[in-house]
Amino acid sequence: MASKVVDFSFKILEEVLMLKKYKNKEEVIEVAETMQRIATSNKNYSQNVKDSYKEAYRKLKTLSFDEMNEIISILSSYDD
Repeated sequence: MASKVVDFSFKILEEVLMLKKYKNKEEVIEVAETMQRIATSNKNYSQNVKDSYKEAYRKLKTLSFDEMNEIISILSSYDD
């Protein structure tokens, strides 16, 4: 997998996690799945961008909700 895809997928993952306050993992996955579906169906997006959304979605599915919250906490600490 191209390094640009991996790098951008982490940025997408961060954006999904920071988008709003989530109640559970299912809610996170629902948002990520919707974003991935929209991105991959957009004719104007490059294949790298589409692959990045797919990779971010795949990564999020492997995380527990506790792990997601830990990432959110770390990312939030950079905003302070």
